[in-house]
Amino acid sequence: MKKLQKDWLTQGLIDFEYKKFVVLAYLQHVERHFSDKKLYPDLTELREHYETGLRFQNRKGSLSASFPKEATGIDPESLTVRYQPRQRDDEFMAEIDSIMTFALPRFGRMLTEGQQMADELEANLTLTPIGMLPLRREEGYLFLHWTSHSQTHIYYFCLSWPTLALPGRKLWSASQTGQQPIHTRYIDSVRKSVGVTYETLKLELIRRRPHLPNPATYMVESRRRLPLEETLLPMAGQLVERQGLA
Repeated sequence: MKKLQKDWLTQGLIDFEYKKFVVLAYLQHVERHFSDKKLYPDLTELREHYETGLRFQNRKGSLSASFPKEATGIDPESLTVRYQPRQRDDEFMAEIDSIMTFALPRFGRMLTEGQQMADELEANLTLTPIGMLPLRREEGYLFLHWTSHSQTHIYYFCLSWPTLALPGRKLWSASQTGQQPIHTRYIDSVRKSVGVTYETLKLELIRRRPHLPNPATYMVESRRRLPLEETLLPMAGQLVERQGLA
């Protein structure tokens, strides 16, 4: 299983044993990616599943509390009327409830594991502006580099609402803060040398792409060799978003 659909709970057969298999297969897939330090998009999707499950349980509790009740007697000690619900969960809702009771804590544990790993890996990243930063920082370039490697990967980035995404750009919505997501597009990979600095790379980009004469440009360096697309790039985007640099 590569992905758990958003409507996995009500999609297809509503059976506890079947859904248990679906959940465990999905979590095994995520765990394999985490063990390879591949965090995204699994971590974002896992958080969505966990938060959706919490909302479901909260709504279900509110729904049960709103069911009409009938008096069954009087408590002799508190002198209050005893009530019981007139309507109880049918088999369908009971099965759904059992499935979510099984899945939610497992989503939570895997989410905690993934977030702890993300925090640990992010501690090995440094974000450095290249040259002077412009006043308008919504658009520019990201240089991604591993400390022990001579190659640098160059990406164009911009901050905009998803409806403004252009063809060929990859969208990372790694932040859960409600900020505008960062769009990135691969440009080139170069090897550093004595005559190739980040400043000269920035000047070459400006020369080749004059429509962006004063780009916000950052270098994100990782002391660990992380998967580029699944970890380093989205985490670099988070650094740009969180610090409000773009």
